[in-house]
Amino acid sequence: MSALRTLSALMKADILERTRGYSFLVTIAAALYLGYLVNDGTIGVNMGNCRPVPNSAWTGMAVALCTMMFVGLVGFYVVKNAIERDRETGVGEILAGTPVSTTLYMLGKLLSNFAVLAVVTGILAVAAVLMQVFRGEGLDIPALVSPFIFLTLPGMFCVSGTAVFFESVRFLRGGFGNILFFFAFTALIVVPMETGNMSTDVFGLKVAIDRIQADARLVVPDYNGHFSIGAGGKETGEQHPIVWSGLPWTLEIFGYRSLPVAYGFLLALFAAGLFDRFASNAVGRRTGRLSKFMERVTWPPLQKIPGWILLPFEALFQRFATGRILVAELRLMLQGLPFWWYAVALGLWIASVATDPTSARAYIFLFLWIWPVLLWSGMGTREKRFRTGSILFSAPRPLARQLPAEWGAGFLVGIFLASGVLLRLALNGETATFLSIIAGAVFIPSLALALGIWSGTSKTFEAIYVAFWYLGPAHHTPSIDFMATTDKAAAAGTPVAFAIAAAVLFLLALGGRWRQITAA
Repeated sequence: MSALRTLSALMKADILERTRGYSFLVTIAAALYLGYLVNDGTIGVNMGNCRPVPNSAWTGMAVALCTMMFVGLVGFYVVKNAIERDRETGVGEILAGTPVSTTLYMLGKLLSNFAVLAVVTGILAVAAVLMQVFRGEGLDIPALVSPFIFLTLPGMFCVSGTAVFFESVRFLRGGFGNILFFFAFTALIVVPMETGNMSTDVFGLKVAIDRIQADARLVVPDYNGHFSIGAGGKETGEQHPIVWSGLPWTLEIFGYRSLPVAYGFLLALFAAGLFDRFASNAVGRRTGRLSKFMERVTWPPLQKIPGWILLPFEALFQRFATGRILVAELRLMLQGLPFWWYAVALGLWIASVATDPTSARAYIFLFLWIWPVLLWSGMGTREKRFRTGSILFSAPRPLARQLPAEWGAGFLVGIFLASGVLLRLALNGETATFLSIIAGAVFIPSLALALGIWSGTSKTFEAIYVAFWYLGPAHHTPSIDFMATTDKAAAAGTPVAFAIAAAVLFLLALGGRWRQITAA
């Protein structure tokens, strides 16, 4: 009983801490927006020449599948900050001195992560119920909700355990782990579909898709077998209506769906074995780097230091010229990057120039603007992370100079990487697409600054940006394709919408920074 009370207290404290910040509100808003996109048909399930009738069973399954695909990816970035927050606030050092075992601590983080993702899943389940009520197609609650319970939630439990595991391994805590998870998530979707190995079907996609396709072939013998989740839920060709009665919940399916839950627990137990219990030597490393820096600095003799020099006020402002601040922000953003980061960026840039423009925009350009995500995610958060806000905000005109310079550095990074594609578009006279990419380059730093300033953490931008990138450009969804990977985005007016969104986000960033300055 004592262990259960301790576990409950850890979960309660962690959940309360998570729901206090703006990032949780942003997560809820993103979930509601996903529900809107599914209801609108922008995102959905496409079955080629078959069109399932939107009864309760199909509505629940379609929304549950979209939830697994998108919330499963973004949710990792949302919850992957529980242990890091304890490190930053000093709570971890206090817990390390208590009798709370590492295993119990990890289980608490696992369950609190799952609670957050379960709330998001529950919101989308309620949205599915409301969609069915408004459509007037008849409401069958068990058939509609069961896919969320037996398919989505076990997958979210495994994602929760993965987040705990990544936070416990030193080289997976930071940006490398965030990038690695994206490819791991993609593999978890592709591998079971290609190999038929049900033990790797963490999200239950193969269980659901195999049954849906088999039922479709019974009704439509010439069913072409197409099945996709994401953009293109609407089909313009001839479609045969089918009535799907739902997935039969057999013991075999329950057995398969218990595996992700077991994986989540195992990952948490592995994490407990690898966790350093906050006994990090980060302070020692910082001290060592500082000592080496002090040794390299050549200090002038004391007798040669002149007396006090009072600079004119105008001269002081010249030292904070916008151009110098822009260069300084750009150097600050790029400092510490390893050689291989530049090598990969250069290789992608060369490929974007050497490949035909259509393929370069549709595929290579995707990686050019996902590669610097960790650079953009630090925008607006460095002042809090390094506790330099009081120094920075006391400089002349922090709103008029420093913030636009930081935005400009993020904009230049995007433009530099996209310059190969932009050059080809300019030479071909494709002005509309050229301006569409410029609008995307304006949107990205505005989003990064607004989310960074208001949330105080880089994880929020990483989650939201990866979601937009995955839903829009990666799936070539015209309405949210801020990278204009196809001509449909420009035709749909998407660049104008994102340019307006960029202006609004920058104003929000200004408001958030003003709030920080006045509170400093």
